[in-house]
Order: sequence, then structure tokens, then C-alpha cells
Amino acid sequence: MTVAHNYGDASELTINATVFRQLRADIMACRLMPDERLRVEALRERYGMGGSPIREALMRLQAEGLVSLEQNKGFRVSPVSREQLFDLMRTRIEIESIALRWSIELGGVEWEANLLGALHRLSRQNKLDRAASRALSVAWSKEHRNFHAALVAACGSPKLLAIREGLVDQAERYVALSVISKLPPRNDLSEHEQIMRAALSRNTARATQLLRAQIDRTAERVAKSLNEVGRTMKLRTSNGKEIK
Repeated sequence: MTVAHNYGDASELTINATVFRQLRADIMACRLMPDERLRVEALRERYGMGGSPIREALMRLQAEGLVSLEQNKGFRVSPVSREQLFDLMRTRIEIESIALRWSIELGGVEWEANLLGALHRLSRQNKLDRAASRALSVAWSKEHRNFHAALVAACGSPKLLAIREGLVDQAERYVALSVISKLPPRNDLSEHEQIMRAALSRNTARATQLLRAQIDRTAERVAKSLNEVGRTMKLRTSNGKEIK
């Protein structure tokens, strides 16, 4: 019996997944800014893909809340706001603090080794992408996320980790905004190292306090940068640089 393989469908699925990942990554890193208009023709040129996978990716991102669709106006990157920011960060603090506390209680030698490795890998990355003006480095963003995941990896609760992962997904854009703003640079590598040392010392109170303080500082920094984001988008539009 011969089994027929539809390689066209498999190839189409691969293309669709690739476009979705690229578009999502650009939104998360604020290479596509909040409230920026997303025209299919411009995105086709940007990613070298056809219109169908672009539209499918936009619809999937709309379902995630990262893209909005306005009648007769098309797609835009979903906006950000102070209210959403502080609600998100407060929730993340509570969930991540519980996960960190449980991880400190349950983590063994493997957790300790993975956490040390995660900080080392993060320390080797440049935060900003030198090829793109004030854009967040993809490599840094990946290792930053990996470090925070390593902190809570031993908590023993898949459900808690899944909730935390969803909050981190939503927070990534806000983190990117804080990095690309023109505020004074922040020594967050030192912050991460202090959290790690407290966790490895099993000092739960200090580790959670440092984690809360770090997330609070990020929220405050992003809040200050939101006005700048609005000015940047107006400038892009007036200069004709909005995606058309």
C-alpha cells in the first residue's frame, strides 16, 4: 500500500509558521512599534512572503492580543497603556514570586547549575542590537527570558509555570520599550546576579524582594517611556516611515 504525501501542505505550514514567528518576534522586540499600522503589501516585502501567510499570521496575532483589526482601517500593532502595564506587572510579581519561592525550596544541584549557566549566557550578550538603532537584541532577549525561567524551573508546578509564561509573553513588549527608550542605561546584569545569589543561598525573602524590585523598576521605566513611544510614532507617521 502506497501512502500519499502532500508535501505542498507541509511546505505551506512551514512558511506560515516562519512568518508568524518573524512577525511576532518583531512586535515583541518593538521593531514594529505599538499602534504601528501593518499593511500586508509592506509586510510581504519585509519578510519576502506571500499575502496569504501574512494574513494568517496577523489573524493569529490578533487572537493573542498583539495585533488589532479596525473595520475599514486594517491591522495595527496593539497599543500599550499605563493601566495595562501596571496590571500586568503586579500580576507577574505575585505569580513569579510564588514560583521562585517554591523553586528555592525544591531546587537541587541541577537547578543551581542551570541557573549559574543561564546568568553566564546572559552576561555574554549585548542588550542592544548594534545593527538596528536602539532595538533590543534578539539573543539578549532570549537569554534574559531563559534566566528568569531558570530561576523558577524547580517550582514543581506545570500549571503555575504556564500562567507565568503567558504573563512573560505579554510583558516582553514592555521590556523592549524600556530598553529602547532614551532613559539612562540600567545595570540590570548586576540586578540579575543579586537575585541569583540570594536564590542559591536559599534566602527566599531577599530573592523575592529583589525580584519584585526589579520588575517594579521595569514597570516604572516603561511608564516613563510610554510618552516617548507616542512621540516616536507621530514622528514616524509625519516622516512617511509608517508601514504602508
